[in-house]
Amino acid sequence: MLHIRETDDTLTRVIGAGLSTAVPLIIGLMIGNMRVATFGSLGAFAFLSFQPFSTPKLARRIFIVGISIMAGLFIGGLSSMLPWTSPIALGFVSLVGFLICRILRIPNPGPFFVIMVTAMGTGLKLQFLHLLQAVSYVGIGVLASIFWACLAGYFNHRYLKRPYKDDTKTIREHLYEAVEQDSALLLSSVHHAAIIFFATYLAQSLGLGNSYWSAISCAAVLQGRELKVIFHRNIQRIIGGVVGLAIGMFFFSLNLSTVNTVVVLIILNFFVEYAMVRNYGLANFFTNPLALLLANLSSSAFAIELVEYRFYGLVLGSLIGFIGAALISFSMKMYEKELTLARKSHETEPNKLA
Repeated sequence: MLHIRETDDTLTRVIGAGLSTAVPLIIGLMIGNMRVATFGSLGAFAFLSFQPFSTPKLARRIFIVGISIMAGLFIGGLSSMLPWTSPIALGFVSLVGFLICRILRIPNPGPFFVIMVTAMGTGLKLQFLHLLQAVSYVGIGVLASIFWACLAGYFNHRYLKRPYKDDTKTIREHLYEAVEQDSALLLSSVHHAAIIFFATYLAQSLGLGNSYWSAISCAAVLQGRELKVIFHRNIQRIIGGVVGLAIGMFFFSLNLSTVNTVVVLIILNFFVEYAMVRNYGLANFFTNPLALLLANLSSSAFAIELVEYRFYGLVLGSLIGFIGAALISFSMKMYEKELTLARKSHETEPNKLA
C-alpha cells in the first residue's frame, strides 16, 4: 500500500502541475471571485496530459485536452438541469473519450479527467448563462496549463537532457491501425461507458447526494489495463479514500479562512502530483481532501453533500468499477476464444476443399 514505485518522472512536471492549479486559485483570491478559482482549477487538469513532446506539439495537445474538459463541464452542466439525463451524458462522454484515447494510443490518465469534470458538471446548480461563464473560467486553468507545460517541457529537454517523444503517425494512420489490429476497440469502449452509466444511474436511484462521486470512482478504477491491476487500484482507492476523507474532515474542523484554504489546496496539489505516479493509494490521501476543499471553495456553484455521501459514492463506484472490469475481462476472453476458433476454422477450410 505504501510502496513507492520507481519512476522517471521529473520534479519539473510536478512543479508545473502545481503552478497550473495555483494560477487560477491566486487570481480568484485576488479578484474576490472564488468561482474563478474553483472552475479554473478544473481547467488545470489539462496539464496532466503532459508528455515529453516538442513545444508546439505539447501546446496543441494540452489545448485539445483543455477544450475537451471545457466541453465536458458544459455537457455535464446542461444535464444537471434535467438530472435524469446525467447518466446518459456521462455515458456518451465516456464512450467518445475511451474510443479516441484507444485509437490514438493516449496513455493514462487518458479520458479520466474529461470524464471527471463532466461528472462534476452534473453536480452544478447554475443557470445557463452562469454555466457559460463557468466554462470560460475553466479556460484560465487551460491557458495556465499550456504555459507551464511548455516551460516544463523546454526545461526538461534543454537542461535535463530529456529527449522528445516523437509520434509521426497521422490520425488516419492511427485509425486504420486500430481498426485492423484492435478488434475489441468498440466492444471494450462500450463496456467501459456502460459501467460508468450504470454507476451514475444506481447512485441517483439510491439518492446518494451527488451521484458524480460514484462515476468518478468508477472511472478511476477502470483506468487499469488488467484485472489484477484494477483489483489493486480498487483496494488502494477505497483505503486511501477513507484516509483522505478523514483528512478532509480535519481541515473542515479548522474553519480555515479563504486565504488559508487556497494555500492548503496548492500544497495538497503538489503532494497529489508527486504521489500519483509513485503510489496510487498514497495519492488518494490527498485527492479527497483536495476535492472537498475545492468544491467547498465555491459552494454557491456546487451542490455540496455530506462527507458520508462522498464515502458511499467512493465505495459504490469502486465496487461497480471492479465488478464491471471483471465482466469485461471475462467477455473479452470469450470473444478472443471465439475469434481464434473462427480463424482456425477459416484456415482449415481450404485443406478440406483440396
